[in-house]
Amino acid sequence: MSGFEVVLLIVGLASAFLGFNLINQVYKIEGEISWLMIIAIFNWLMMLVLFISLSLAVDISRKELAEIKNLTEILSKKKILSKKKKK
Repeated sequence: MSGFEVVLLIVGLASAFLGFNLINQVYKIEGEISWLMIIAIFNWLMMLVLFISLSLAVDISRKELAEIKNLTEILSKKKILSKKKKK
């Protein structure tokens, strides 16, 4: 895990926990679900989805980078072999 992933995990868990607790406290105080409560819940869920998609994007980009490195190594080996065969 890189430092970015650790920070992303900590911020994501903190926002999930704090968001849920704050929405729950407001619901206990009001006693009913209002439009502002629905908007807050929707925004909180969207933020969680964004954190999840960001972590997936980081993971996918890391895998793509590893694949590109492997391809460049394979191509460079083929190029060296083709030069040796020509000599």
